[in-house]
Amino acid sequence: MRINPKLYAVAEGKTPVEVQEFDDRKIEVFLMDDLEGVKDEYVLGKGQFAVWSSVDGTNYRLYIENGYYQEVTPLYSQPVNKVWIEFWDVTDGISKKFSRFIIYPLMIIAVVLCVLSLVLQNYMGNWGSWVIIGVLILLFIIMIVSNSVTKKKIGEENIKSRQKIVEFFGQDEFNALIDKQKAYMDSYFENLYPQEEATEDSAEEENVEVDLEKDEEATLDEVVEEEAEEVKEEAVETEEVVEEKALEKETVVEEEKVSAIENAKEE
Repeated sequence: MRINPKLYAVAEGKTPVEVQEFDDRKIEVFLMDDLEGVKDEYVLGKGQFAVWSSVDGTNYRLYIENGYYQEVTPLYSQPVNKVWIEFWDVTDGISKKFSRFIIYPLMIIAVVLCVLSLVLQNYMGNWGSWVIIGVLILLFIIMIVSNSVTKKKIGEENIKSRQKIVEFFGQDEFNALIDKQKAYMDSYFENLYPQEEATEDSAEEENVEVDLEKDEEATLDEVVEEEAEEVKEEAVETEEVVEEKALEKETVVEEEKVSAIENAKEE
């Protein structure tokens, strides 16, 4: 089975720290620390402390972070690695069956349907297109269901492989190794980013304080704007009252003038 084929060539010409051979298979173990860029890409970039690689399903290269390898060496011993290679053989068979009996036939059917759609349009009009679309949707559903079944089978094989490894070590020893594995990974990243984590916490607190200050400023601004609007409204109302009173006075004066003129005429 092909696994990370591009990574396989990275160790070309390098000397492995361990070589395991069984059933015409070979596993070469390399330390990531000795290979440029591998540790940065997989440990720091993806959180993977061990990565497998193969181009032919016969020769394998296993890249492991140095301290991790020293801590949990038994998890990568020959009997355990043999279980995983047998798992990949089964997985490869399941994947090939999926491709042979599902993917390739569906691709052929899809191509045939595309050709038929051009022919059917001349006789069935738009109905031909709808038939083709319906069939393609059906094929898509079949592919999704088949893919789900394939993943389920691979998952079941993975559980079986893990159970074999547990039986090899015994439950207590296996659990102890898993605890050591987790403890090493946790301590590795804690030691790697202690200051950054503290800085991030401080930055988050500062951001909270800044956000609170901004909220308070925004609230004050809103209050000021509301008060300003109220002042404006009061000013407008005052102006309107003044204008009304002025108008009333002008009206009274005009009425008095008219009355005076009329009285003078009568006299």
